[in-house]
Amino acid sequence: MARSSCFKRAIVVSFIFLIAFGSIFALGSDCTDDEYRIIEFKEPIENKVMKDHVIRSAEVINEGSCRVMCYMEPNCVSINFGPSHGGKYRCELNSATDENHLTVLEEKPAFTFLAIENPCSTSPCLNGGTCQVGFTSKGFRCICRTGFPGTNCRPAKSCSDLKKLDPTAENGTYVIDPDGDGGAPPYNVACDMTDKNGVGVTVISHDSEDRTLVDGFEPPGSYSRDIQYTEASLLQLASLANVSKHCEQFIKYECFGSKMFKGNHHHAWWVSRDSVKMTYWGGAEPGSGKCACGMTKLCAKPKPNRSCNCDANDNQWREDSGLLTDKTRLPVKQLRFGDTEGRREKGYHTLGKFKCYGIA
Repeated sequence: MARSSCFKRAIVVSFIFLIAFGSIFALGSDCTDDEYRIIEFKEPIENKVMKDHVIRSAEVINEGSCRVMCYMEPNCVSINFGPSHGGKYRCELNSATDENHLTVLEEKPAFTFLAIENPCSTSPCLNGGTCQVGFTSKGFRCICRTGFPGTNCRPAKSCSDLKKLDPTAENGTYVIDPDGDGGAPPYNVACDMTDKNGVGVTVISHDSEDRTLVDGFEPPGSYSRDIQYTEASLLQLASLANVSKHCEQFIKYECFGSKMFKGNHHHAWWVSRDSVKMTYWGGAEPGSGKCACGMTKLCAKPKPNRSCNCDANDNQWREDSGLLTDKTRLPVKQLRFGDTEGRREKGYHTLGKFKCYGIA
């Protein structure tokens, strides 16, 4: 049952209200803790009303009816009550209380201002969330904006965490905060909610995704490309990797007469987020010193010491590519290449977006 219909049923359909000691609650409701409301009115303030915060008004038969109206309106935290016409009374529901705001109360003879105990006065709901008094064991609940499903409307830790908390979340840009109350601030990411069977994939872009020429750099690793990630530092991305079950990044090198890992000579490598030189390539086991074809022994012109297609060095266009998946080292911080100074030696590198998914 929807929240609103459950809440109304607790009021309307054969339920008993208790109005005692300034408190109102319903007996017999089968609503959940998040839908069941208890409010407690403080001592009345005579000849005062609150202005500019009225969200609803009506004529009622007595003060108890006005209190019940406040109970039924989740955003009501105080009432103005006073005489009307024909023996009835004016009931105004307010969305604010007088706590720390005594100046908002104005003189109005014969009227009474009543506020309820208001834990929302401390603004516990973050990121533009709406705080409603009287719900849950905390005494309030937060109605959060889309994309902020965490406790008190905090951001999710990742897109997978967001998908778990809000299964209806769609593809889009969201704020995440992988380390929660840690030192790294929240940041914007793209969430792909359809990839990987809809688990929620966090996608981080960077400035080096385009196919980029490497030419005129002979010594090993003399070509250097630093990777700048969009809206996130390496510290923030390390926190994302820590809370994710899997991370991956596609890497490719197209080569013409440009070697990579021939023998014990490393002409190319990538640098991990913690600044470690990594001498294996996408699709190969970490620490193997190989490319993907070296793992299957299917490299071009195979020899015992040939670990990559590019190591054929046969003046034909070759390619080594695959996914890097060691989340303790990702994302890639830097790319290094060499052996491209000869007249016809050159290469092109491509680095994919950094992606993480699953919950660690």
